[in-house]
Amino acid sequence: MKHRNDKDEGNPGTANSFAQLPHEIVIDILSRLPITSLIRLSFACRSFNSLSHDPNLVNLHVSRSSMNESSCLIFHSDYPIQNQLHFLQLSDERLRRIDTPFAVSMPEFSILGSCNGLLCLINTLFRESISLYNPFTRAYLELPKNYDLQDQVIVYGFGFHPVTKDYKVIKIAYHTVSFYRRMTRNFRGFKTHQKRQESEVRVYSLSRNAWENKGTVPYRLERWSSPGILVSGRLHWVAGCNLSALDGRLCAAVPVSPGHGALDIWILKEYGVSESWVKEYSVGVYYPVSMISPELERSLGVWRNMVGKKSVRVLCVLRSGEVVLEYRGGGLVAYDPETGSFRESVFDGMPRIYQTTLHVGSLQSAHS
Repeated sequence: MKHRNDKDEGNPGTANSFAQLPHEIVIDILSRLPITSLIRLSFACRSFNSLSHDPNLVNLHVSRSSMNESSCLIFHSDYPIQNQLHFLQLSDERLRRIDTPFAVSMPEFSILGSCNGLLCLINTLFRESISLYNPFTRAYLELPKNYDLQDQVIVYGFGFHPVTKDYKVIKIAYHTVSFYRRMTRNFRGFKTHQKRQESEVRVYSLSRNAWENKGTVPYRLERWSSPGILVSGRLHWVAGCNLSALDGRLCAAVPVSPGHGALDIWILKEYGVSESWVKEYSVGVYYPVSMISPELERSLGVWRNMVGKKSVRVLCVLRSGEVVLEYRGGGLVAYDPETGSFRESVFDGMPRIYQTTLHVGSLQSAHS
């Protein structure tokens, strides 16, 4: 029977072979592995575990992770069990459970965004509580609390600044009309601001682990607008349709006729050039069968009204050319633009109702 080497767990021969290679070559080899393999290696022996924290490996692995080849889908379950996380590798289509070590401090949460392997989560019971979480390394960080006032509408964004090499969370907040009306009643002479189109902007910096007030901007974002979409190092929001990113390009899913489910998918071919918007796909009307339960069948009109009202999101394009769409409430569908056909994706253990996030696994630490 073989016994583990006390100095180096796992297979010492493999570790010693790597130790004989130049450090740069070892980093180059490891950076080409999928995140699940890297995680297994980090548990295999101490030398690999030490390498998993090497910033050169972390950064090179992130830069080599292609959204089409290394990405996975993360499902945040709403029903039948709330606040569970699962992930699905697009390459093997096997659903796996993700641990939630923050469940005690944050029993109910939503996903605000994903960037370079980190998820940005918000406590839906106490929305001032936000955390960063790496679902593969299981490391997470609770951000300093930044308290909001009552009746504030908050729109969030999460991304990475390529120049400063810093992760940031953006909060864009404004007061509702009811707040200003109450202030007007309570304070005589207080000027009403019902028509004031202004929002406060606050930014959290991971490198400084602090929030900073950036002043105001002369507009508001709709409460249910898409989460901030990161493209070319900048966050984007739009109030009238769903934004996403396809192959690193800004993408907009625009309903053709609200209430009927058809949509056009536009892609910004050259960033910063508004004339380069191109209609890449036209998707016909489709109602996911998995969404039509007995309860929904009795009120199908309600579902039909849901479709088209920012209820369809573009997630990614597969190697086959199929476009993966998520229908609001939980319906994963692959659309073939060549044939105009739809293919629903259902996997063992898949939650009934969920929110989907496109995610690229990495070794990125949740700490600065």
